[in-house]
Amino acid sequence: MEVGIVPIIPLGFAFFLPFIAFATGKSRRVVIAYALTAQTVAFLAGIELFRMAYSSDEPLVYAFGNWIAPVGIVFEVDRLSATLVLTATFGFLMAGVYSSRFIREHGVEFFYTFLLGLEAGTLGAFMTGDAFNLFVMMEVLGASAYAIVGFYRNRGESIEGAFKYGVSGAVATSLYFLALGFLYASLGTVNMADLSAKFHGIGFPVTVKVFGDPTLALGIFFALTISMVIVKSAIFPGHYWLPDAYQGAPVPVGAVLSGFVEVVGIYALTRFLYTVFQGVSFQHWLSLVFFTLGAATAFLGSLMMLVQRDVKRLIAYSTILHMGYLFMALGVGTQLAVLAINFHIINHAIAKMLLFFTVGAFIYRTGRTRIDDLAGAGKSMPVTTFLFGLATLSLVGVPPLNVFFSKMLIFDALMQRSVWLASVVVITSAIAAWAYFRLLVTLWRGKPAEGHHGTQGGVQEHEGSAGDYIKGGEVWTLTSVNLILGLLVVLFGVLAPVLVEGYFHQAAVQAMNYQGYIEAVRKLAEAVLSSA
Repeated sequence: MEVGIVPIIPLGFAFFLPFIAFATGKSRRVVIAYALTAQTVAFLAGIELFRMAYSSDEPLVYAFGNWIAPVGIVFEVDRLSATLVLTATFGFLMAGVYSSRFIREHGVEFFYTFLLGLEAGTLGAFMTGDAFNLFVMMEVLGASAYAIVGFYRNRGESIEGAFKYGVSGAVATSLYFLALGFLYASLGTVNMADLSAKFHGIGFPVTVKVFGDPTLALGIFFALTISMVIVKSAIFPGHYWLPDAYQGAPVPVGAVLSGFVEVVGIYALTRFLYTVFQGVSFQHWLSLVFFTLGAATAFLGSLMMLVQRDVKRLIAYSTILHMGYLFMALGVGTQLAVLAINFHIINHAIAKMLLFFTVGAFIYRTGRTRIDDLAGAGKSMPVTTFLFGLATLSLVGVPPLNVFFSKMLIFDALMQRSVWLASVVVITSAIAAWAYFRLLVTLWRGKPAEGHHGTQGGVQEHEGSAGDYIKGGEVWTLTSVNLILGLLVVLFGVLAPVLVEGYFHQAAVQAMNYQGYIEAVRKLAEAVLSSA
């Protein structure tokens, strides 16, 4: 299998989906079957890519059009990025299956078109070996994200959320584009392997020498790139758009945004800091920024969870909390930090999707998102309520569930720097636990509110006396997806020592091996040149 085909699969299927829908009279069944086929094929390709990455001692390289780096664009996939690609393809497939029942609005063909475009951009960002192509992939996922957040186009909160997300995202990617200008002007390339070779004084074919000291240009590059990530990954003070976007977006969209799209910026910084420009001279100042803003973000997210009255906004601030943990870990600068970031991205994605999807089942059944309006809904949906509790326990960090172990790794990494930094994880987790506990009690023991009508979550609210909207039990299409995710939450916790030693440790080692990252691309370039 060619490495570069993985993100092409959802992108190609997305291009033809509107035509398929038009040719079949917008048949809902055909559209859903077509989209799920695309996501299944992408997932199978992700599995094969993962196998190839762990079977190879060096990163996998794919040159588009056989144009060698640094002249052409390449995908370079190591074990770190292969792990993220596999998880993302699985997560998007689960979101696609879940949406087949949850999305009942007209225009489902456009929903899946945007969802496939979002998947293509996310996978491309994880796989690219070119700093400019990273910008292109962020534009692909950004355009899809802005559109799909505003899918409920007749609702004010959806339009408002999409508008805030779109404007903020456009400003953020513009900052990164400006950062690339400084990088190219100083180093004469945007290929990541070539950038790393120049930075570390290693020769590279078909390239120019660096004249002068690139420290100033790198400082500006990191300042602008970090500014981009602050907005894209909802780090304080750039978090303002996320609660509105999640509140207006369909539940499956919020799940993939939280699990995969928002971490693209974190991944990009991990790649630049730990692989491309490993050992940059101003690492101390960067760490100070990461620790300060990460801790502020974690406290903001946890405290704001306590005062939310809308369940989607509560989950949004939970995402902000975990982005704060990842941002703090970026500043540690050790192999343990890379391992912790990678493992926590995976664990958070699984547990947060379970949280989103269980809450989505309540919204689907009741048609409401206000916490008070969901009171008592859990009694008629015991399986979903149990899985919701499992998700909250995992995200809080209760052993032996999966997020406990990745939080522990982040805690250990921060302890290498300061006990006070590590204590942020403990304190904010305790605050979040109280917010989750109150929500769980409301769902299970609360009394239904009266006199609320409207439309939320893609389904018409039931009207009538108190308690009428709780009629019905589990929605088994939704519950089946949640059962799969719940099983993974448990398995990734129980098997955490095996997974860390067998996979995530190897991924961290390879991610920090900049010589191997350079050599994989250089060997391909030299082989092409020697055969010319």
